[in-house]
Amino acid sequence: MGHKELAEDLDTTKIELEEKKKEVYLALSVLNDIEKRDTEIYRALFNADPYPLYKRQGGTGGNPNVYKKYEGLTHSDLIIETDKKIHQLEKALVAQSQSFDEVVNLVKQKEKMLRCIPSIQPISNKDLTRLASGFGMRMHPVHHILKMHAGLDFTGNIGTKIYATGDGVVVRADNKMSGYGNLVVIDHGFGYETRYAHCDRFNVKVGQKVKRGEVIAFLGNTGVSTGPHVHYEVRKNGEAVNPVHYFFNDLTAEEYEKVIEIASRPTSSL
Repeated sequence: MGHKELAEDLDTTKIELEEKKKEVYLALSVLNDIEKRDTEIYRALFNADPYPLYKRQGGTGGNPNVYKKYEGLTHSDLIIETDKKIHQLEKALVAQSQSFDEVVNLVKQKEKMLRCIPSIQPISNKDLTRLASGFGMRMHPVHHILKMHAGLDFTGNIGTKIYATGDGVVVRADNKMSGYGNLVVIDHGFGYETRYAHCDRFNVKVGQKVKRGEVIAFLGNTGVSTGPHVHYEVRKNGEAVNPVHYFFNDLTAEEYEKVIEIASRPTSSL
């Protein structure tokens, strides 16, 4: 092969390598879009955490020794760059496949999860007049200073029925948590926990499985409380979240707007 033919052959090889490089980068771009949908749509539907970033990032780079065989070749830089991206794509595809395995499992558990997510109010409250204090910074009724109020306060008569807001297992029914008085805690799985404080008396025991709408306790005035009410908390992965966003089984759109407005009023906690 003459110099001209060799040069033409090398030029053709470079063009083909550039095309392969573009194809790999396009595949990575498509995969990035799939990863985004996985996090922002598929997992969001199930309130699931994103697939761990460190596992996705494990798909980058590669063993440098693998590329030594390309050193000294014409267009070696282009070959190595493309080969690195192919390895990145392969590993990232494995990570995404594992993520989708988890999503498929979530789909299989969807019916159970929907039963477990706390989605009603803890007492009968269709007129919405029993919501006395909302989530956020509130004036403490005893210490008279602004403190974080990690739940909602529902007033009522002593003995009013308190309902489990989702399926789960009772993990606490005692008065040993400071300030809460008689407290019921339900573990709903899927990262959810609910607390029902200041109860007058219990209707469940630790270890008992409960269903949404089941009577678990009766409203009282125990612990640090200035009047009969139930202090209700929803916790997701250990962090207190606003319970008002979980009333979707209990309220119409108009009622939901009203309860949002009531819960945002700057009142004192009870």
